Amino acid sequence: MKRRESHSKQTKSSRPPLSKKRLWFFRLLALALPFFLLAGLECALRLSGYGYPTAFFLRQRIGGREYYVPNDQFGFRFFPPAIARTPFAVRVPAKKPEHTYRISPKVESAAQGDPDPTFGVGRYLQTLLRERYPGTEFEVVCAAMTAINSHAVLPIARECAQLDGDLWIVYMGNNEIVGPFGAGTIFGAQAPRLWVVRASLAAKATRIGQLLERLVKRPEAAAAQKSWGGLSMFKDHQVRFDAPTRQRAYQNFAGNLEDILRAGRRAGVPVILSTVASNLKDCAPFASLHKPALGADEQSAWEGHFRAGAAAQAGGDYGSALKAFSEAAALDPDFAELQFRRGVCDLALTNLVDAKREYEMARDRDSLGFRADGPINGIIKRAAERHEQAGVYLVDAADSLARVSPAGITGEEFFYEHVHLNFDGNYQLGRIFGEQVAARLPAAVTNHMHAEWASAQVCSRRLAVSSWDRYRVWQANFSRVSEPPFTEQLNDVPRAKMYMAKLAELRAEMNPEAQKQSRAVYQEAVAAAPEDISLRGNYAQFLGELGDFAEAVKQQQRVCELLPQSAPAFHKCGLLLVRQNQMEAAAREFSRCLALRADYAPALNPGSAAKAG
Repeated sequence: MKRRESHSKQTKSSRPPLSKKRLWFFRLLALALPFFLLAGLECALRLSGYGYPTAFFLRQRIGGREYYVPNDQFGFRFFPPAIARTPFAVRVPAKKPEHTYRISPKVESAAQGDPDPTFGVGRYLQTLLRERYPGTEFEVVCAAMTAINSHAVLPIARECAQLDGDLWIVYMGNNEIVGPFGAGTIFGAQAPRLWVVRASLAAKATRIGQLLERLVKRPEAAAAQKSWGGLSMFKDHQVRFDAPTRQRAYQNFAGNLEDILRAGRRAGVPVILSTVASNLKDCAPFASLHKPALGADEQSAWEGHFRAGAAAQAGGDYGSALKAFSEAAALDPDFAELQFRRGVCDLALTNLVDAKREYEMARDRDSLGFRADGPINGIIKRAAERHEQAGVYLVDAADSLARVSPAGITGEEFFYEHVHLNFDGNYQLGRIFGEQVAARLPAAVTNHMHAEWASAQVCSRRLAVSSWDRYRVWQANFSRVSEPPFTEQLNDVPRAKMYMAKLAELRAEMNPEAQKQSRAVYQEAVAAAPEDISLRGNYAQFLGELGDFAEAVKQQQRVCELLPQSAPAFHKCGLLLVRQNQMEAAAREFSRCLALRADYAPALNPGSAAKAG
């Protein structure tokens, strides 16, 4: 036994020790092996076609030329795929044409022009610049989509460096609280640390990350998010203005904004950074919360003062109402509706400075934060000040719109509801941006200019805005505000009356003579800009409303030629063919739509399409 043990020891001792080089080789192999395995899995997933591209722009050849087109799956990293919004369909020449000045706004749905970006601020800005500087072709590339916030705008901004832009415009902030990774979001974690957000998004940029997300996603969570439910989805996610998660959301916004501005500096373009305007006067808070420390006796007293104030306000006794509301505010000033009512009373008494302050407090204390608030605009202003020497220029759009509003307080004159601009609002914001763009233009452009900016009427003619277009956009917004949480706002009834009066006014304008004139304006506008996709799409929709389906199909087919990657374009063409009772041709268009997007629900049920037609 001892002899055997001795022999074993001799055998072990006879083995030469590992050299340092071999030892380091094995160490490096142990470290590198997982990397190579993951890289191999990533390549295998990509080659098999698994997952989705995460870039905002995809390169595509159209009509023999290279273009950048939006990626319909861009939103999958930020929203559940079933309810992810898609970017507005555009195409951008990969090589910027000569004598072209390219502006790239970094915006959310408000400045994009929701519910119809074809009449958004970008379209008005482009028209204003083209009219004033006829020697230059202006491209306004609006890289945006509904419901995104700064977490999504940052990667879009970084991509825009490849577009050879001449100037950026940044107008964002409305979705920081309720959008992805916000304090009141329903799309996942609420206001995590910024590094956690970026690590999560980086992981989802890989096919492995997308696979893991699918594997760990709870079935009940996926089933609960089958369709987009508008703002009503957020009703149960109220957040106080001073909540820690809301403060962290502000910090994340500040961090993202800093990196967006750095991306602009690296791209070598000046950046116009704008504050965000919202409806103060005609948009009551969506929800209100009392301060946590309010005791039962104090709350009872508060409610007594509040009811007394509301009764006096309803009777038109605004002085007595203000007195009662002030007594309630002494107990709890945080209740957003209280501040809004104080603003209404002060405005009625022409105490304009106090009214504006109270309306702003009502917005800032709204526990459903659908509007960019004071802290958001404060972050924007401070960022512009810090980067002033690096080519960042502040535009205080909130203040500028207020200056041209009645009583100096923004309201329904420029907004459909809380943040989305109406036709007049888009023109006004376009003018505000236009003035700032004009100050940054090179002499080669400004040497050939008209003295005055085009009027709203001229812009509307260039964009072929008809009463039919106005009616359908206002009607779409009326449907939106006819549902919660809008119907639970204090100003729901007067807003509904305003909408009904506006729609009645537009209906009265829709007569045979106006139809003839609008058709001529469309023909003129399309002839002047034959590759303007928005114009042709709207013209097809206008002709469909008039019942000229044959010509409508021709215009929509041209849209499909200009945007061969757009599933909605083929779907609209199919709907027009259904209304002509050309079912086989319609089925072909629906099939083309589904070949581009197999999940495009409207094209999956031709029966419902026929019924809608």
